Amino acid sequence: MAQPTNRDYYKILGITAKTPKKDIKKKYRELAKKYHPDTNQGSKEAEDKFKIVSEAYEVLSNALKRKEYDRQRSYKAQWRAQPSGGRPAWDREPPGGFGRRPPPGGNEQYYQEPFAAEPEPVDPNMPTSGFDLQFIIDVPLPIVALGGVIPYSYEKYVKCQDCDGSGMQGDDECPVCQGKQLIVRSVTLNVKIPPGVANQYTLAIIKEGGEGKNGGPPGELFLKINTLPHPKFKRIKNDIISEVIISRKLADEGGTLIVETLNGSKTIQVEEGTLIGEELLIPGEGAAISWGKKRGALIIKFNIEEDDS
Repeated sequence: MAQPTNRDYYKILGITAKTPKKDIKKKYRELAKKYHPDTNQGSKEAEDKFKIVSEAYEVLSNALKRKEYDRQRSYKAQWRAQPSGGRPAWDREPPGGFGRRPPPGGNEQYYQEPFAAEPEPVDPNMPTSGFDLQFIIDVPLPIVALGGVIPYSYEKYVKCQDCDGSGMQGDDECPVCQGKQLIVRSVTLNVKIPPGVANQYTLAIIKEGGEGKNGGPPGELFLKINTLPHPKFKRIKNDIISEVIISRKLADEGGTLIVETLNGSKTIQVEEGTLIGEELLIPGEGAAISWGKKRGALIIKFNIEEDDS
């Protein structure tokens, strides 16, 4: 996969996106010969340009890398067309790692390295896709284990209702969106958590990202699941571990005990002569398996509270 870059590989090789593959190779050989270290001994500038020319050819000569690079390049152009004022922090960078903004004064490598890309003109009326958004969603362990629905609030760009997304009110610029067609709004979405989903799994929710401009499609919403710690349960794959403290008398003599489960509570039988660290496995009371109805086990691990004497 092509790595995110600010370089315009087409401009570096002096070609266009429509240049045939055989001509790309021809142009590369021409530039490689021109900047090769063997013919420019002691020239750091020629050495740097040779490396960048080789980097450009490596990407544009490989069908998969070129496809990914073209996708990122397209996102970059769309990003420049998006409104800049008032963007929330998560929405200031285009997908793929593009768009590091230079600090005040412009002292950034993007503007200093050889063959740095120049900003490309973008048609302001071109339909542009909305931003893909990525967040972390905190989910309680029981919902991660068994599935459920939880509300999630976040900010995103939505169409300005005062100008119906046109940016204009009559002949004047819309005072609400300042002609940018989009405004930032907080929205709440009911997120369906699949049963038994893994921690750090990323849910993809289509069309719930930022709205597009000029009729462009909305982006996607990606939510990475962060399982919240539970005071009584721990999850190991599809099993749920619960440490339970029992009295010395119950451990020695045995008897019944009510324990908490993911669904509520359950009465279990403590065997006579139970030892510290001994475990009781209860099938079907753990986390869901593979997003299905089958479940792992609830494992009760006994600790014994010694009597004061």
